[in-house]
Amino acid sequence: MLDESTIDLFNHRHTQDLWETTARWRRESPVVRLPGGFVYVACWADCWEVLRDPLTFANGNGFKAVEMPDEERMLGEMDPPRHPRLRRIMRQSFDKRSVEAERHFARAEARRLLSSWNSGTKVDLVSGYTDLISNLVSFRLLGFPLEDSERIVGWVRELLHSDWPESNRTDRGQGLAGAFPDLAAYFDELVEARRGEGAPDDLVTRLLRSRLDGQPLSPTVLRTLTAHVVLGGISTTTNLLGSMLLRILRGKQLHTRLRAQPSLIAAAVEESLRVDPPVLFVMRVCRRDTEIAGMRIREGEQVLAGIASANRDEDVFDAPEDYRLDRGLPQHLSFSGGAHHCIGAGLARLVAQEAIGAFVEHFDVDDIGLVAGYEFEGVPVFLEFGPVCLDVEIA
Repeated sequence: MLDESTIDLFNHRHTQDLWETTARWRRESPVVRLPGGFVYVACWADCWEVLRDPLTFANGNGFKAVEMPDEERMLGEMDPPRHPRLRRIMRQSFDKRSVEAERHFARAEARRLLSSWNSGTKVDLVSGYTDLISNLVSFRLLGFPLEDSERIVGWVRELLHSDWPESNRTDRGQGLAGAFPDLAAYFDELVEARRGEGAPDDLVTRLLRSRLDGQPLSPTVLRTLTAHVVLGGISTTTNLLGSMLLRILRGKQLHTRLRAQPSLIAAAVEESLRVDPPVLFVMRVCRRDTEIAGMRIREGEQVLAGIASANRDEDVFDAPEDYRLDRGLPQHLSFSGGAHHCIGAGLARLVAQEAIGAFVEHFDVDDIGLVAGYEFEGVPVFLEFGPVCLDVEIA
């Protein structure tokens, strides 16, 4: 169990091993001050109060430690009035009908990938399956050329594992264009290609044709919003799928049950989101003096809504450590909540349902297993949770 005086919130080895510590906080001190001036909120009800009040608990700069120019802020780094206006524009491509239209493609691609492996071979399910299926579906929805997916994922992985998520810069330069010029140029070229006649009706085209306060979106805003969708979906859906597959590979009973009753897969996705949330916490900045669970929070303090802890709150979930498929409607906070509820939540659910459905349909319990000596290693990102690799052997 980690001691709060030594916790480093920017060290993934600390943040991914807080389960026992946060359980103690929920019992003893549900709001905790941590090194670096952070306030961690451990209980579900208190986290929900933080998430649903963007005026008191603003998004500020997200997790960036520097002040961001407005045009370079992603949705998760914006506050009203700018945030709701741009969010309405973005949601056009993530409505229920648009997302549901991708289901057939998701299942077909999942089956294609699974069928490409031969008996007796070893595969990393993260690089060989979860990364690919989650990004093929989202890139198709966005309008990206699917043949570019491997290149884009490579750029994004480099970005997520760099100093940019915290400081908005790397040794190469400032901002997305300065720190990752190749990725920024790729996004800019996609936008320019949509300016002509006959452009496809996809997210990039819709952004290009949108107006904010009567004016077209600037090239920087277009680049930033395109990047937001890519960055927001690449790692989180992969983390969700990786955690689900690890539970299936370690639990023959779960594998057998989902294979025999595919109608339970949707419930399994929700339970995995609850127990193994792809994002461990989100940060807000207190904009006015207030209280949380009786603790005084001062203006300017950084407040962490502890999603991973809230999802195991004993006051909300019966036997919260147990993985169960009978919990009914989801109450977890894994897609955040309030004004900043994840716009890609529906797509993430769809991809997870189809990828897991295809997996348990293709492989029976004894057809695939973790390689001998496999040990879990978490992704090297401080606010995320999921396996960095899943090495398996196909019988």
